[in-house]
Amino acid sequence: MKKLLFSLYKESLLLIRDIQGVMLLFFMPMVLVVVVALLQHKTFQNLSETSISVIIVDKDNGEVGQSLREGIKKQKIFSVTEFIGDSIHLEKNARKQVAEGDYQIGIIIPKGATKAIKQRALLLVKQQIPSIKADTTHTQGSTEINLLFDPVTKESFKLLVKSSFAEFSVKSEMSIIFKTYTKVLDALMNTKNDISYPEEPAFVIKEDMVSEYNDGILPNSTQHNVPAWTLFGMFLICIPVAGNVIKERTDGCLARIKTIPVSYFLVMNGKILVYVSICVLQAIVILLMGMYILPLMGLPNLQIENYSSFLLISFAAAFAATGYGIVIGTLASTEVQASTFGSVSSVILAALGGVWVPVNIMGPLMRQISAFSPLNWGVQGFYGIFLRNDGVTDVFPYANRLVVFFAICMVISIVFRKYQTKH
Repeated sequence: MKKLLFSLYKESLLLIRDIQGVMLLFFMPMVLVVVVALLQHKTFQNLSETSISVIIVDKDNGEVGQSLREGIKKQKIFSVTEFIGDSIHLEKNARKQVAEGDYQIGIIIPKGATKAIKQRALLLVKQQIPSIKADTTHTQGSTEINLLFDPVTKESFKLLVKSSFAEFSVKSEMSIIFKTYTKVLDALMNTKNDISYPEEPAFVIKEDMVSEYNDGILPNSTQHNVPAWTLFGMFLICIPVAGNVIKERTDGCLARIKTIPVSYFLVMNGKILVYVSICVLQAIVILLMGMYILPLMGLPNLQIENYSSFLLISFAAAFAATGYGIVIGTLASTEVQASTFGSVSSVILAALGGVWVPVNIMGPLMRQISAFSPLNWGVQGFYGIFLRNDGVTDVFPYANRLVVFFAICMVISIVFRKYQTKH
């Protein structure tokens, strides 16, 4: 025990000598979390929280145009600017403003849209009741409503908007057809019924979330980026750890330590405990930042209930990151090799692990590859804590994988060290 304490004291002294470097280990991941969370905030927002600017030019100024405009304005996600009139300048101006990005969507309702639908309704009535008199010689097959999009608009967003406006259009058409049938029947039966088309549909769609985040918290920029980039910051510890291992070896410090009757694993234990402590402290600091500082910047508040689960995953990830740094330091010949490989490999593992892009939106092949990244195990464990309020038993499998990864790294390090000693 005394030897371990001296090893801890030695590692602590080395860190204190470079206190600026230690502060950077805390400061840079915090900056990274803030910047990425702010950048991705709009991406993680629900559509109900986003205002989509729409410009409408209603050349028809009839029931169709009025119904469409009212239907769109009822939807909270649309911020509507409307112009009524048949001027060519209104349409040109709308196209220009959409192209310049002033509006995300433009809608041009053509002149005569209401008349065309009424004639179509009369044609349907005449087919069923041939005795009625109605002029259907100029009936059109369909009426075009132009949707304008900025060229940079994503195709998925276009499909969403088109389906929404198709719903409004069908409702408007059905309302006009209903009124036409009512008038014809009133004329045939010599009655007058004031029946309005029902506002509420016959089938009401009930939305129920049954995703992997059910009974938890919906993913947002904070809930994703705080755990994800905390793990990335932890794994960046591999660079100073590897540099420390190489420096001890090249400066002859390790050779002097070997003259003392202690095992190589005991020497490494001091290093492991010090850097694991730094990683866990780093995770706690970023957690507190997510809870109290990010909301001051207009970002969602980080919510957590199971602190024991958080500490379990944090310790497991800290051991995995430290073990990764030790194996890099053991295998690399120079600090340049270690820093280059450590930084690039951490970025690759982060990309594969779902730190940059959530795994659930990756392709099938990338999901399979992602399952082998230790950062993915940590991210999934943290997601369980932050999104589903998982307990210790729920996140234990992820923590176990991270500890096994640490053990494998240490075995590789010890075996390679013995091989170097013999040769």
